[in-house]
Amino acid sequence: MAVRGFLSFLLDCLIPRSCLVCGRGIGSFDPASGGNVPRASGRMEEFIGAGARMALRGGLSLSADILCEGCWSKLDWAPAAGPVARSAGAGVRILVVSPFHTNDELLALVRFLKFSGGKIAAPPLGWWMAAAFGEYRERFPGGAVRDPLLVPVPLHPKREISRGYNQSALLAREVAGRLGLEVDAGALVRIRNTKAQSTLDRDARAENVSGAFGLGGAASVAGRDVVLVDDLLTTGETARACAAALEAASPRSLTVLAAGRARD
Repeated sequence: MAVRGFLSFLLDCLIPRSCLVCGRGIGSFDPASGGNVPRASGRMEEFIGAGARMALRGGLSLSADILCEGCWSKLDWAPAAGPVARSAGAGVRILVVSPFHTNDELLALVRFLKFSGGKIAAPPLGWWMAAAFGEYRERFPGGAVRDPLLVPVPLHPKREISRGYNQSALLAREVAGRLGLEVDAGALVRIRNTKAQSTLDRDARAENVSGAFGLGGAASVAGRDVVLVDDLLTTGETARACAAALEAASPRSLTVLAAGRARD
């Protein structure tokens, strides 16, 4: 135990303790201090209490303090669930669940996770996603998500090798671990290496991902309430392209779970 504690302390020392957004130094969260810490649904206090340190494999822990309190407070709270445009194929409406609307602070977290090797952003983002999804299921216990199967949006193998991981799979595992749910990272595969959606306009995004996904495990999807896990939902084109592939396996329902979604 002493060795694990020392290693956790060493890891903290090796990681710069400055805010990703504003660059200010980060002190320990104090839930009794008040100030600018948001209190929507009491979730921030719960996050501070449960998530100030995130467990790593082998019993080690690593600080999740990657934003200062001021920048945490600027995250744009979203209702737990809202509609997204109709999917391709059968034209089924897909529900999207997310804790936040996308803004500069959330973009900084997601870009750090995706492009800077910032895997330490996955636990706090996953915590919030699990909180939003759990809250949605509590509010609508007889709703469309009774038998959830988490399916991360896949990366093309070349991109995943280059990045070293799939950020959506990391988020799915965080959510699954906190809610006791099942993940199938092989249910969907990306069969075409597409351009980054963030560089394209709406029409080009739709064309970019059209036919880019295929089924990797139809048996696990059939009859299940599939929850497609992604980092951000902007125009919904990636979600629709994934839904078009998933609908061929006849899931019972489709939901998108993302860290953030565009306000419009």
